[in-house]
Amino acid sequence: MHKRLVGRGRSADVYATDDGAWVLRSYRDGGDTAREVALMVRLAEAGYPVPAVRGAAGPDLVLERLRGPSLTEGLLAGAYEPEAAGALLAGLLDRLHALPGRVVHLDLHPGNVVLAEDRGPVVIDWRTAEEGAEPGLDRAMSALILAEVAVSPAPYAPGARAGLAALLAASPGPLLLAEARARRAADPNLTAAEVGALGAAEELVRSLAG
Repeated sequence: MHKRLVGRGRSADVYATDDGAWVLRSYRDGGDTAREVALMVRLAEAGYPVPAVRGAAGPDLVLERLRGPSLTEGLLAGAYEPEAAGALLAGLLDRLHALPGRVVHLDLHPGNVVLAEDRGPVVIDWRTAEEGAEPGLDRAMSALILAEVAVSPAPYAPGARAGLAALLAASPGPLLLAEARARRAADPNLTAAEVGALGAAEELVRSLAG
């Protein structure tokens, strides 16, 4: 199988396959994707929007190629308003938490939602997902990630703040912020500057959550 690099995330590379209908997602640090695949298959059977899985071996996953921009791309292009994006994330979190098994994604942010042309929003990147965890941790992780952008000097920081406020308003349950901050700080993919901004991000979430 020939492959062509079409995307590069913090922990994985994504390649297009020959037929164009599938992509190969390969984790650079190795590992086994069996648990991730099993969870995605179960979620798909329960009707949750995840990519179809064709196969997996070691650190590699062969997944359905989704046609459409990420939610981040939609926001930057002006095709999606921040408030609508925050509400969408809240809805996806609530749908996930309503399923049996207490599944949490723990990295649900606009970059991990694809606005698929044929079926609407699809949630990707399930490597950090866990079962049996508290929904409040999942909500806190999503809120904290948005807040990190909101307290940054990026030109789209105000939009991130608006999206964060909408997320918190649409999904007003408990937030396990201390645990979420500790997990973010331990993420080897974050830069020292990003870790240093976590305190301000947590303060912003607490202020907006009331």
